[in-house]
Amino acid sequence: MITRTLYARLAITLALTLGLVGLMYALFIFTAVQKNIQHADQSLNRDLAKTLLAERNLVRENELDEQALKETFRIYMDVNPSIEIYLIDLDGKILAYSADPNRVQRTHVELKPIHAFLKKDAMFPILGDDPRATDRQKVFSVTPIPSAKNANGYLYVILRGEQYDKVEQFARDKELLSLSGWVIAIALTISLLIGLLVFYPLTRRLRRLSEQVDALRKSGFTTLPAIPVSAGGDELNQLESNIHLMAKQIVQQLQHISEQDAQRRNLFASLSHDIRTPLATLHGYLETLQIKADELKPETREQYLARAIQFSNRLKLLVDELFEMAKLDAIQTATQGEPFSLPELVQDILQQFEAPAQHIGVQLNMQGDMEIPFVDGDIGLIQRVFENLVSNALRHVNSGDSITINLRALNHQIEVQVSDTGCGIDNKYFDKIFEPFYQVDNSHRGGEHSGLGLAIVRRILELHASDIRVSSEQGQGTTFSFALKVVQ
Repeated sequence: MITRTLYARLAITLALTLGLVGLMYALFIFTAVQKNIQHADQSLNRDLAKTLLAERNLVRENELDEQALKETFRIYMDVNPSIEIYLIDLDGKILAYSADPNRVQRTHVELKPIHAFLKKDAMFPILGDDPRATDRQKVFSVTPIPSAKNANGYLYVILRGEQYDKVEQFARDKELLSLSGWVIAIALTISLLIGLLVFYPLTRRLRRLSEQVDALRKSGFTTLPAIPVSAGGDELNQLESNIHLMAKQIVQQLQHISEQDAQRRNLFASLSHDIRTPLATLHGYLETLQIKADELKPETREQYLARAIQFSNRLKLLVDELFEMAKLDAIQTATQGEPFSLPELVQDILQQFEAPAQHIGVQLNMQGDMEIPFVDGDIGLIQRVFENLVSNALRHVNSGDSITINLRALNHQIEVQVSDTGCGIDNKYFDKIFEPFYQVDNSHRGGEHSGLGLAIVRRILELHASDIRVSSEQGQGTTFSFALKVVQ
Protein backbone atom coordinates (compact mmCIF):
# COMPACT_ATOMS: atom_id res chain seq x y z
CA MET A 1 0.00 0.00 0.00
CA ILE A 2 1.17 3.53 -0.75
CA THR A 3 0.50 4.63 2.84
CA ARG A 4 3.27 2.29 3.98
CA THR A 5 5.93 4.48 2.40
CA LEU A 6 7.69 7.04 4.58
CA TYR A 7 6.90 9.81 2.10
CA ALA A 8 3.15 9.07 2.23
CA ARG A 9 3.15 8.96 6.01
CA LEU A 10 5.01 12.23 6.22
CA ALA A 11 2.55 13.79 3.77
CA ILE A 12 -0.47 12.59 5.78
CA THR A 13 1.09 13.74 9.04
CA LEU A 14 1.88 17.12 7.54
CA ALA A 15 -1.65 17.51 6.19
CA LEU A 16 -3.24 16.65 9.55
CA THR A 17 -0.84 18.94 11.40
CA LEU A 18 -1.54 21.83 9.08
CA GLY A 19 -5.27 21.23 9.39
CA LEU A 20 -5.02 21.36 13.18
CA VAL A 21 -2.89 24.51 13.00
CA GLY A 22 -5.42 26.09 10.65
CA LEU A 23 -8.27 25.28 13.02
CA MET A 24 -6.39 26.70 15.98
CA TYR A 25 -5.60 29.80 13.94
CA ALA A 26 -9.27 30.26 13.08
CA LEU A 27 -10.27 29.92 16.74
CA PHE A 28 -7.60 32.41 17.73
CA ILE A 29 -8.77 34.91 15.12
CA PHE A 30 -12.38 34.44 16.22
CA THR A 31 -11.49 35.06 19.87
CA ALA A 32 -9.36 38.10 19.03
CA VAL A 33 -12.11 39.56 16.85
CA GLN A 34 -14.66 39.00 19.60
CA LYS A 35 -12.44 40.78 22.10
CA ASN A 36 -11.92 43.71 19.76
CA ILE A 37 -15.64 43.99 19.04
CA GLN A 38 -16.46 43.90 22.74
CA HIS A 39 -13.85 46.54 23.48
CA ALA A 40 -15.10 48.82 20.74
CA ASP A 41 -18.76 48.27 21.65
CA GLN A 42 -18.24 48.96 25.34
CA SER A 43 -16.01 51.96 24.72
CA LEU A 44 -18.47 53.55 22.32
CA ASN A 45 -21.46 52.85 24.59
CA ARG A 46 -19.81 53.53 27.90
CA ASP A 47 -22.26 56.36 28.75
CA LEU A 48 -25.37 54.68 27.28
CA ALA A 49 -26.91 53.98 30.68
CA LYS A 50 -26.22 57.53 31.85
CA THR A 51 -27.70 58.92 28.60
CA LEU A 52 -30.86 56.86 28.99
CA LEU A 53 -31.21 58.08 32.54
CA ALA A 54 -30.95 61.71 31.44
CA GLU A 55 -32.88 61.65 28.16
CA ARG A 56 -35.83 59.64 29.42
CA ASN A 57 -36.15 61.73 32.61
CA LEU A 58 -36.02 58.62 34.77
CA VAL A 59 -35.12 60.67 37.86
CA ARG A 60 -37.41 63.37 39.23
CA GLU A 61 -36.78 65.24 42.41
CA ASN A 62 -33.90 62.87 43.14
CA GLU A 63 -36.20 59.86 42.95
CA LEU A 64 -36.53 57.18 40.26
CA ASP A 65 -39.68 57.60 38.16
CA GLU A 66 -40.88 54.04 37.88
CA GLN A 67 -43.55 54.89 35.33
CA ALA A 68 -40.96 56.53 33.05
CA LEU A 69 -38.72 53.47 33.56
CA LYS A 70 -41.49 51.08 32.46
CA GLU A 71 -42.14 53.27 29.41
CA THR A 72 -38.43 53.18 28.59
CA PHE A 73 -38.47 49.39 28.89
CA ARG A 74 -41.43 49.17 26.49
CA ILE A 75 -39.99 51.57 23.91
CA TYR A 76 -36.53 49.97 23.78
CA MET A 77 -37.95 46.47 23.54
CA ASP A 78 -39.62 47.54 20.31
CA VAL A 79 -37.21 50.12 18.92
CA ASN A 80 -33.78 48.70 19.85
CA PRO A 81 -33.99 45.01 20.80
CA SER A 82 -30.20 44.74 20.67
CA ILE A 83 -29.95 46.14 24.21
CA GLU A 84 -31.50 44.92 27.45
CA ILE A 85 -32.15 47.25 30.37
CA TYR A 86 -32.22 46.11 34.00
CA LEU A 87 -32.80 47.89 37.29
CA ILE A 88 -30.79 46.40 40.14
CA ASP A 89 -30.31 47.39 43.75
CA LEU A 90 -27.05 47.93 45.59
CA ASP A 91 -26.82 44.22 46.38
CA GLY A 92 -27.08 43.23 42.73
CA LYS A 93 -30.70 42.02 42.96
CA ILE A 94 -32.65 42.47 39.73
CA LEU A 95 -35.73 44.65 40.43
CA ALA A 96 -37.09 45.33 36.94
CA TYR A 97 -36.09 44.70 33.28
CA SER A 98 -37.03 45.24 29.64
CA ALA A 99 -37.34 41.57 28.73
CA ASP A 100 -39.71 38.65 28.61
CA PRO A 101 -39.99 37.43 32.23
CA ASN A 102 -39.76 33.83 31.09
CA ARG A 103 -36.30 34.46 29.60
CA VAL A 104 -34.59 35.94 32.66
CA GLN A 105 -32.73 33.21 34.57
CA ARG A 106 -30.84 35.24 37.17
CA THR A 107 -32.14 37.06 40.23
CA HIS A 108 -28.82 38.72 41.01
CA VAL A 109 -25.79 39.93 39.09
CA GLU A 110 -22.20 40.17 40.32
CA LEU A 111 -21.31 43.69 41.48
CA LYS A 112 -17.54 43.39 41.05
CA PRO A 113 -17.61 44.06 37.26
CA ILE A 114 -19.97 47.03 37.90
CA HIS A 115 -17.56 48.59 40.37
CA ALA A 116 -14.68 48.04 37.95
CA PHE A 117 -16.71 49.70 35.16
CA LEU A 118 -17.46 52.81 37.24
CA LYS A 119 -13.77 53.50 37.86
CA LYS A 120 -12.21 56.27 35.76
CA ASP A 121 -9.29 54.09 34.70
CA ALA A 122 -11.44 51.10 33.71
CA MET A 123 -9.79 48.79 31.16
CA PHE A 124 -12.25 47.48 28.56
CA PRO A 125 -13.69 45.08 27.79
CA ILE A 126 -15.26 44.31 31.16
CA LEU A 127 -17.78 41.50 31.13
CA GLY A 128 -20.74 41.40 33.46
CA ASP A 129 -23.35 38.75 34.23
CA ASP A 130 -26.01 38.20 31.60
CA PRO A 131 -29.36 37.84 33.42
CA ARG A 132 -30.66 35.64 30.62
CA ALA A 133 -28.05 32.94 31.16
CA THR A 134 -26.36 31.57 34.26
CA ASP A 135 -23.14 30.68 32.44
CA ARG A 136 -22.61 33.69 30.20
CA GLN A 137 -21.16 37.19 30.53
CA LYS A 138 -21.45 40.20 28.22
CA VAL A 139 -20.27 43.76 27.81
CA PHE A 140 -22.51 46.32 29.48
CA SER A 141 -23.05 49.94 30.46
CA VAL A 142 -24.11 50.96 33.95
CA THR A 143 -24.86 54.11 35.95
CA PRO A 144 -25.88 54.72 39.57
CA ILE A 145 -29.53 55.67 40.30
CA PRO A 146 -30.62 58.30 41.05
CA SER A 147 -27.05 59.67 41.19
CA ALA A 148 -23.53 58.66 41.98
CA LYS A 149 -23.57 60.53 45.31
CA ASN A 150 -26.95 59.21 46.38
CA ALA A 151 -27.10 55.80 44.76
CA ASN A 152 -29.70 53.28 45.80
CA GLY A 153 -29.43 51.14 42.69
CA TYR A 154 -28.03 50.83 39.17
CA LEU A 155 -29.34 51.08 35.64
CA TYR A 156 -27.67 48.04 34.07
CA VAL A 157 -27.69 47.87 30.25
CA ILE A 158 -26.57 44.76 28.36
CA LEU A 159 -25.18 46.11 25.08
CA ARG A 160 -25.50 42.98 23.01
CA GLY A 161 -28.70 41.32 24.05
CA GLU A 162 -30.17 37.97 23.13
CA GLN A 163 -31.88 39.24 20.00
CA TYR A 164 -28.65 40.75 18.78
CA ASP A 165 -26.82 37.51 19.49
CA LYS A 166 -29.19 35.47 17.35
CA VAL A 167 -28.81 37.70 14.31
CA GLU A 168 -25.10 38.32 14.82
CA GLN A 169 -24.36 34.64 15.51
CA PHE A 170 -25.93 33.55 12.23
CA ALA A 171 -24.04 36.13 10.21
CA ARG A 172 -20.82 35.55 12.09
CA ASP A 173 -20.98 31.77 11.78
CA LYS A 174 -21.65 31.95 8.10
CA GLU A 175 -18.89 34.49 7.45
CA LEU A 176 -16.41 32.85 9.81
CA LEU A 177 -17.05 29.42 8.36
CA SER A 178 -16.47 30.68 4.86
CA LEU A 179 -13.42 32.75 5.77
CA SER A 180 -11.89 30.05 7.93
CA GLY A 181 -12.49 27.44 5.28
CA TRP A 182 -10.71 29.47 2.63
CA VAL A 183 -7.86 30.40 4.96
CA ILE A 184 -7.33 26.82 6.06
CA ALA A 185 -7.63 25.46 2.53
CA ILE A 186 -5.16 27.95 1.06
CA ALA A 187 -2.71 27.67 3.97
CA LEU A 188 -2.95 23.88 3.93
CA THR A 189 -2.40 23.67 0.18
CA ILE A 190 0.60 26.00 0.17
CA SER A 191 2.19 24.49 3.28
CA LEU A 192 1.53 20.97 2.03
CA LEU A 193 3.20 21.69 -1.30
CA ILE A 194 6.20 23.24 0.44
CA GLY A 195 6.40 20.33 2.88
CA LEU A 196 6.19 17.75 0.11
CA LEU A 197 8.93 19.53 -1.82
CA VAL A 198 11.11 19.48 1.31
CA PHE A 199 10.31 15.87 2.23
CA TYR A 200 10.87 14.44 -1.25
CA PRO A 201 14.68 14.82 -1.42
CA LEU A 202 14.99 13.55 2.15
CA THR A 203 12.91 10.42 1.55
CA ARG A 204 14.63 9.91 -1.80
CA ARG A 205 18.00 9.74 -0.02
CA LEU A 206 16.57 7.29 2.51
CA ARG A 207 15.05 5.23 -0.28
CA ARG A 208 18.39 5.15 -2.12
CA LEU A 209 20.16 4.18 1.10
CA SER A 210 17.62 1.38 1.67
CA GLU A 211 18.18 0.09 -1.87
CA GLN A 212 21.95 0.05 -1.36
CA VAL A 213 21.64 -1.82 1.93
CA ASP A 214 19.26 -4.28 0.24
CA ALA A 215 21.81 -4.73 -2.56
CA LEU A 216 24.42 -5.54 0.10
CA ARG A 217 22.07 -8.19 1.53
CA LYS A 218 21.38 -9.70 -1.88
CA SER A 219 25.12 -9.92 -2.61
CA GLY A 220 25.54 -12.09 0.47
CA PHE A 221 27.36 -9.24 2.25
CA THR A 222 30.33 -9.60 -0.08
CA THR A 223 30.04 -6.44 -2.20
CA LEU A 224 30.45 -3.06 -0.51
CA PRO A 225 27.58 -0.71 -1.52
CA ALA A 226 28.37 2.61 -3.19
CA ILE A 227 27.31 4.76 -0.24
CA PRO A 228 28.83 8.26 -0.18
CA VAL A 229 30.98 9.02 2.87
CA SER A 230 31.25 12.58 4.16
CA ALA A 231 32.87 13.98 7.27
CA GLY A 232 30.17 16.60 7.92
CA GLY A 233 26.67 17.24 6.65
CA ASP A 234 23.29 16.62 8.20
CA GLU A 235 22.01 13.59 10.09
CA LEU A 236 21.38 11.68 6.84
CA ASN A 237 25.00 12.21 5.77
CA GLN A 238 26.11 10.88 9.13
CA LEU A 239 23.72 7.92 8.78
CA GLU A 240 25.11 7.16 5.31
CA SER A 241 28.67 7.33 6.65
CA ASN A 242 27.87 5.07 9.59
CA ILE A 243 26.08 2.52 7.38
CA HIS A 244 29.03 2.57 4.98
CA LEU A 245 31.45 1.92 7.84
CA MET A 246 29.17 -0.79 9.22
CA ALA A 247 28.88 -2.43 5.78
CA LYS A 248 32.64 -2.23 5.34
CA GLN A 249 33.15 -3.86 8.72
CA ILE A 250 30.64 -6.62 7.88
CA VAL A 251 32.29 -7.34 4.52
CA GLN A 252 35.75 -7.41 6.12
CA GLN A 253 34.60 -9.67 8.93
CA LEU A 254 32.94 -12.08 6.52
CA GLN A 255 36.09 -12.12 4.40
CA HIS A 256 38.12 -12.74 7.55
CA ILE A 257 35.79 -15.57 8.55
CA SER A 258 36.08 -17.04 5.06
CA GLU A 259 39.86 -16.82 5.23
CA GLN A 260 39.85 -18.41 8.68
CA ASP A 261 37.65 -21.18 7.40
CA ALA A 262 40.06 -21.82 4.54
CA GLN A 263 42.98 -21.76 6.99
CA ARG A 264 41.14 -24.17 9.25
CA ARG A 265 40.64 -26.60 6.39
CA ASN A 266 44.30 -26.30 5.46
CA LEU A 267 45.21 -26.72 9.12
CA PHE A 268 43.28 -29.97 9.38
CA ALA A 269 44.84 -31.22 6.17
CA SER A 270 48.33 -30.32 7.38
CA LEU A 271 47.63 -31.66 10.85
CA SER A 272 46.47 -35.01 9.52
CA HIS A 273 49.61 -35.23 7.38
CA ASP A 274 51.95 -34.19 10.19
CA ILE A 275 50.47 -36.67 12.62
CA ARG A 276 50.01 -39.54 10.21
CA THR A 277 53.62 -39.57 8.92
CA PRO A 278 55.50 -39.85 12.25
CA LEU A 279 52.77 -42.07 13.63
CA ALA A 280 53.07 -44.46 10.68
CA THR A 281 56.84 -44.47 11.01
CA LEU A 282 56.66 -45.05 14.76
CA HIS A 283 54.16 -47.83 14.22
CA GLY A 284 56.44 -49.39 11.59
CA TYR A 285 59.45 -49.47 13.88
CA LEU A 286 57.46 -50.87 16.79
CA GLU A 287 55.83 -53.49 14.57
CA THR A 288 59.22 -54.50 13.21
CA LEU A 289 60.60 -54.79 16.73
CA GLN A 290 57.66 -56.98 17.69
CA ILE A 291 57.75 -59.28 14.66
CA LYS A 292 61.54 -59.62 14.31
CA ALA A 293 62.55 -59.21 17.92
CA ASP A 294 64.53 -62.50 17.89
CA GLU A 295 66.16 -61.89 14.52
CA LEU A 296 67.50 -58.34 15.06
CA LYS A 297 70.96 -57.70 16.29
CA PRO A 298 71.24 -55.69 19.48
CA GLU A 299 72.73 -52.75 17.59
CA THR A 300 69.84 -52.75 15.10
CA ARG A 301 67.29 -53.11 17.89
CA GLU A 302 68.76 -50.10 19.71
CA GLN A 303 68.75 -48.15 16.47
CA TYR A 304 65.07 -48.96 15.86
CA LEU A 305 64.17 -48.02 19.43
CA ALA A 306 66.04 -44.69 19.10
CA ARG A 307 64.18 -43.89 15.89
CA ALA A 308 60.86 -44.85 17.48
CA ILE A 309 61.55 -42.57 20.45
CA GLN A 310 62.58 -39.80 18.05
CA PHE A 311 59.26 -39.96 16.21
CA SER A 312 57.40 -40.34 19.51
CA ASN A 313 59.06 -37.13 20.76
CA ARG A 314 58.13 -35.43 17.55
CA LEU A 315 54.49 -36.43 18.01
CA LYS A 316 54.62 -35.22 21.60
CA LEU A 317 56.05 -31.85 20.50
CA LEU A 318 53.40 -31.49 17.83
CA VAL A 319 50.54 -32.32 20.22
CA ASP A 320 51.94 -30.00 22.90
CA GLU A 321 52.17 -27.11 20.47
CA LEU A 322 48.67 -27.80 19.15
CA PHE A 323 47.30 -27.65 22.68
CA GLU A 324 49.29 -24.50 23.33
CA MET A 325 47.94 -22.86 20.17
CA ALA A 326 44.37 -23.85 21.06
CA LYS A 327 44.82 -22.46 24.56
CA LEU A 328 46.16 -19.16 23.24
CA ASP A 329 43.28 -18.86 20.77
CA ALA A 330 40.80 -19.39 23.58
CA ILE A 331 41.91 -16.38 25.65
CA GLN A 332 41.42 -12.72 24.80
CA THR A 333 44.14 -11.03 26.85
CA ALA A 334 47.40 -12.08 28.45
CA THR A 335 46.95 -13.46 31.95
CA GLN A 336 49.13 -13.07 35.03
CA GLY A 337 50.69 -9.82 33.84
CA GLU A 338 53.51 -8.59 36.06
CA PRO A 339 56.51 -6.25 35.86
CA PHE A 340 59.77 -8.03 35.02
CA SER A 341 63.27 -7.26 33.78
CA LEU A 342 63.63 -7.97 30.10
CA PRO A 343 67.49 -8.08 30.10
CA GLU A 344 67.44 -10.74 32.83
CA LEU A 345 64.95 -12.83 30.86
CA VAL A 346 67.09 -12.53 27.72
CA GLN A 347 70.17 -13.64 29.68
CA ASP A 348 68.29 -16.73 30.87
CA ILE A 349 67.23 -17.53 27.29
CA LEU A 350 70.78 -17.23 25.96
CA GLN A 351 72.06 -19.52 28.71
CA GLN A 352 69.31 -21.99 27.88
CA PHE A 353 70.40 -22.21 24.21
CA GLU A 354 74.14 -21.86 24.80
CA ALA A 355 74.88 -25.59 24.59
CA PRO A 356 73.05 -26.30 21.28
CA ALA A 357 74.51 -23.10 19.80
CA GLN A 358 78.07 -24.12 20.67
CA HIS A 359 77.39 -27.56 19.29
CA ILE A 360 76.76 -26.14 15.78
CA GLY A 361 79.35 -23.35 16.14
CA VAL A 362 76.94 -20.39 16.46
CA GLN A 363 77.54 -17.39 18.72
CA LEU A 364 74.73 -15.91 20.90
CA ASN A 365 74.82 -12.18 21.76
CA MET A 366 72.79 -9.55 23.61
CA GLN A 367 73.14 -5.87 22.68
CA GLY A 368 71.47 -2.53 23.29
CA ASP A 369 70.25 -0.81 26.44
CA MET A 370 70.80 -2.84 29.59
CA GLU A 371 69.45 -0.21 32.02
CA ILE A 372 65.85 -0.13 30.85
CA PRO A 373 62.52 0.00 32.77
CA PHE A 374 60.59 -3.12 33.63
CA VAL A 375 58.08 -4.29 31.05
CA ASP A 376 54.54 -5.41 31.82
CA GLY A 377 53.36 -8.82 30.62
CA ASP A 378 53.09 -12.53 31.20
CA ILE A 379 56.71 -13.54 31.73
CA GLY A 380 56.00 -17.17 30.89
CA LEU A 381 54.45 -16.29 27.52
CA ILE A 382 57.20 -13.79 26.68
CA GLN A 383 59.80 -16.43 27.51
CA ARG A 384 58.01 -18.71 25.03
CA VAL A 385 58.33 -15.96 22.37
CA PHE A 386 62.11 -15.78 22.81
CA GLU A 387 62.45 -19.58 22.88
CA ASN A 388 60.56 -19.97 19.62
CA LEU A 389 62.45 -17.16 17.86
CA VAL A 390 65.89 -18.34 18.99
CA SER A 391 65.16 -22.00 18.19
CA ASN A 392 63.80 -20.92 14.80
CA ALA A 393 67.00 -18.93 14.17
CA LEU A 394 69.18 -21.92 15.12
CA ARG A 395 67.55 -23.97 12.37
CA HIS A 396 68.50 -21.39 9.72
CA VAL A 397 72.15 -20.67 10.60
CA ASN A 398 75.41 -22.47 9.96
CA SER A 399 78.68 -22.74 11.79
CA GLY A 400 80.29 -19.32 12.18
CA ASP A 401 76.97 -17.40 12.12
CA SER A 402 75.58 -15.47 15.06
CA ILE A 403 72.23 -14.79 16.75
CA THR A 404 71.75 -11.42 18.47
CA ILE A 405 69.00 -10.10 20.73
CA ASN A 406 68.92 -6.29 20.74
CA LEU A 407 66.96 -4.22 23.32
CA ARG A 408 66.22 -0.52 22.92
CA ALA A 409 64.02 1.83 24.99
CA LEU A 410 61.76 3.91 22.76
CA ASN A 411 58.61 5.99 23.55
CA HIS A 412 57.38 4.20 26.71
CA GLN A 413 58.11 0.79 25.23
CA ILE A 414 61.01 -1.57 24.68
CA GLU A 415 61.86 -2.44 21.08
CA VAL A 416 63.13 -6.02 20.76
CA GLN A 417 65.01 -7.42 17.76
CA VAL A 418 66.04 -11.06 17.33
CA SER A 419 68.52 -11.23 14.43
CA ASP A 420 70.60 -13.92 12.81
CA THR A 421 73.19 -13.99 10.02
CA GLY A 422 71.82 -17.15 8.46
CA CYS A 423 70.36 -17.97 5.06
CA GLY A 424 67.59 -15.36 5.14
CA ILE A 425 64.00 -15.47 3.84
CA ASP A 426 62.63 -14.37 0.49
CA ASN A 427 60.25 -11.45 1.04
CA LYS A 428 57.49 -13.22 -0.90
CA TYR A 429 57.12 -15.55 2.10
CA PHE A 430 56.77 -12.79 4.70
CA ASP A 431 52.95 -12.99 4.81
CA LYS A 432 52.94 -16.79 5.13
CA ILE A 433 55.63 -17.66 7.63
CA PHE A 434 53.31 -16.89 10.56
CA GLU A 435 50.64 -19.29 9.33
CA PRO A 436 50.38 -22.59 11.22
CA PHE A 437 52.44 -25.47 9.71
CA TYR A 438 53.99 -23.27 7.00
CA GLN A 439 57.71 -23.75 6.33
CA VAL A 440 59.73 -21.45 4.12
CA ASP A 441 61.63 -24.19 2.36
CA ASN A 442 58.21 -25.71 1.55
CA SER A 443 59.59 -29.12 2.43
CA HIS A 444 57.36 -31.74 3.93
CA ARG A 445 56.94 -31.36 7.62
CA GLY A 446 59.15 -34.27 8.17
CA GLY A 447 61.66 -31.99 9.83
CA GLU A 448 62.18 -31.79 13.52
CA HIS A 449 59.81 -28.89 14.09
CA SER A 450 56.04 -28.57 13.71
CA GLY A 451 55.66 -25.26 11.85
CA LEU A 452 53.65 -23.76 14.72
CA GLY A 453 56.43 -21.79 16.41
CA LEU A 454 55.98 -18.44 14.64
CA ALA A 455 52.18 -18.76 14.75
CA ILE A 456 52.42 -19.13 18.53
CA VAL A 457 54.76 -16.11 18.70
CA ARG A 458 52.33 -13.92 16.79
CA ARG A 459 49.38 -15.00 18.96
CA ILE A 460 51.25 -14.34 22.22
CA LEU A 461 52.25 -10.85 21.05
CA GLU A 462 48.66 -10.15 19.98
CA LEU A 463 47.60 -10.91 23.55
CA HIS A 464 50.13 -8.29 24.68
CA ALA A 465 48.74 -5.68 22.23
CA SER A 466 51.83 -5.96 20.05
CA ASP A 467 52.67 -7.29 16.63
CA ILE A 468 55.71 -8.94 15.12
CA ARG A 469 57.56 -7.68 12.05
CA VAL A 470 60.12 -9.42 9.86
CA SER A 471 62.88 -8.12 7.61
CA SER A 472 65.32 -10.30 5.72
CA GLU A 473 67.68 -10.60 2.78
CA GLN A 474 68.64 -13.93 1.32
CA GLY A 475 72.16 -14.85 2.32
CA GLN A 476 72.33 -11.94 4.78
CA GLY A 477 70.13 -13.09 7.63
CA THR A 478 66.72 -12.37 9.19
CA THR A 479 65.44 -10.00 11.89
CA PHE A 480 62.20 -10.36 13.86
CA SER A 481 61.05 -7.24 15.74
CA PHE A 482 58.35 -6.50 18.32
CA ALA A 483 57.71 -4.09 21.20
CA LEU A 484 56.59 -4.46 24.80
CA LYS A 485 55.08 -1.74 27.00
CA VAL A 486 57.07 -0.52 29.97
CA VAL A 487 55.53 -0.31 33.45
CA GLN A 488 54.08 3.17 33.99
